[in-house]
Amino acid sequence: MHRFALVTCDELPRPDTDLPILVEAFARAGAAATVVEWTDRSVDWGAFDAALLRSTWDYVARFDAFVPWLAATAGRTRLLNPQPLVAWNLHKGYLTELARDGVAVVPTELVRAGDDADWPALFARHGDLVVKPAVSAGSFATIRVAAGDLGAVRAHHLEHAERDLLVQPCLASVVAHGETNLVHFGGAGGARFSHAIHKGPRWAGDREQSRGLVEPTAAERALAAKVLSAVAARGLGEPVYARVDMAEGPDGRPLLMELELVEPALFLDRAPDRAAWLVEAVRHAIGA
Repeated sequence: MHRFALVTCDELPRPDTDLPILVEAFARAGAAATVVEWTDRSVDWGAFDAALLRSTWDYVARFDAFVPWLAATAGRTRLLNPQPLVAWNLHKGYLTELARDGVAVVPTELVRAGDDADWPALFARHGDLVVKPAVSAGSFATIRVAAGDLGAVRAHHLEHAERDLLVQPCLASVVAHGETNLVHFGGAGGARFSHAIHKGPRWAGDREQSRGLVEPTAAERALAAKVLSAVAARGLGEPVYARVDMAEGPDGRPLLMELELVEPALFLDRAPDRAAWLVEAVRHAIGA
């Protein structure tokens, strides 16, 4: 019997509703899945056929430990998603790379740690801003700043001066309607669309506001496919799961907000039958 680790953290900020569904799905497929904390030093990662990153939602606060843990664990078992892909996805500067590849991305500017930022010019280009750390999860330190509010944005920059920051326009559609998250799973045929969720906007300190399953538009499906194709071209490994988060731009076309390849909620409580797709992708990844 194959053994798989579902990797989580020791203090979840909210329940991971995907975990029990996945444990059952692996069991139905004749495999054993165990929920394991990534910080548990007693774990023998080599005893598992693969370690599936799921809710390691504390990695931002423990980043200096998490990155070497990824490499060490990948040396002991099959880490999924693959470690090179995860390492690339940890820093949201990947958005600027995908934009250079021709992907429709929310306009994104990167302010490196220690650099000065021309905030008046950024306000002039983008109006209301969204400012977030380039290494962030769960809306950590993500704020919306009204155009021209130099005091607020400079205070935020000073508070997080040791971090790279992303600066983006605050899309009116996100404030009014939220975003759409398209979940994909891998397998023998490559990444395939599974289901989509609509969520409300989320800023630092907010709870996640999932609004249930939605049917994505043809334009959203096409954007997701282009994003995943651009990722595949990098040769960093095939994802067994991917969540492509997007919102409507000013002209009505979808724009990529984030590509989640590390520890995204997959909303399997809304589509529990699709857990079998992820199990299939994991088994394919290990050649089972």
